[in-house]
Amino acid sequence: MLEYILDGGICMWPLMACSLIAMAALIDRTRVFRAAAFDNYSLRQKVLEALGDGRLNEAVELCMNSKGPIAAVLLVGLDKYRRLLKSGRSLTEIEGNVSKSMEDYASHALEPLERRLNLLTMMATIAPLLGMTGTVTGMINAFCSMASTGVDAEGVASGIAEALITTAVGLFIAMPAAAGYNIFMKQIDRYILEIELTVREVMDQISLGSRRA
Repeated sequence: MLEYILDGGICMWPLMACSLIAMAALIDRTRVFRAAAFDNYSLRQKVLEALGDGRLNEAVELCMNSKGPIAAVLLVGLDKYRRLLKSGRSLTEIEGNVSKSMEDYASHALEPLERRLNLLTMMATIAPLLGMTGTVTGMINAFCSMASTGVDAEGVASGIAEALITTAVGLFIAMPAAAGYNIFMKQIDRYILEIELTVREVMDQISLGSRRA
């Protein structure tokens, strides 16, 4: 490995830095997404059932004891609902305020998941460019060797090796970084859809419960 780094020339050092940053970001985001994983369907059903039975405090407690962005958004909405009920607000005002509070908080709930994803896109962009730069410098070195000493096989081979190694390393860094970013963004999109569904279900349950009352 050290031999490849040395043969890759000066561009290998920033490429190694890109590799470490991309690896750290992938590991960090994987841990965060795993920590946020939760049975959101089961949570929503339990919360809706508690709301339907008038057990608002129990619904809030369920969200407090759960993890992930869905539970966080639910908690904000239910806490707002509980405070508005105590203040004796009208159903229309309650529905509007609860819905708005959940929708506004959604971006804050997703922010911990989105954090540092930009590092992956940055590394996926920079690494191939550094690899191409190494390709250019390697070919320059090869031609300079030919110009100064004639057809020197060792010098030409060294320049070509630098060009090929940096190109390959740049691509090897960019591919997992780009793949990881797209995988994580797909999960965030799924959370967004779940949050939208959760807001609709909670608002329907609040409206239905108020009419029954």
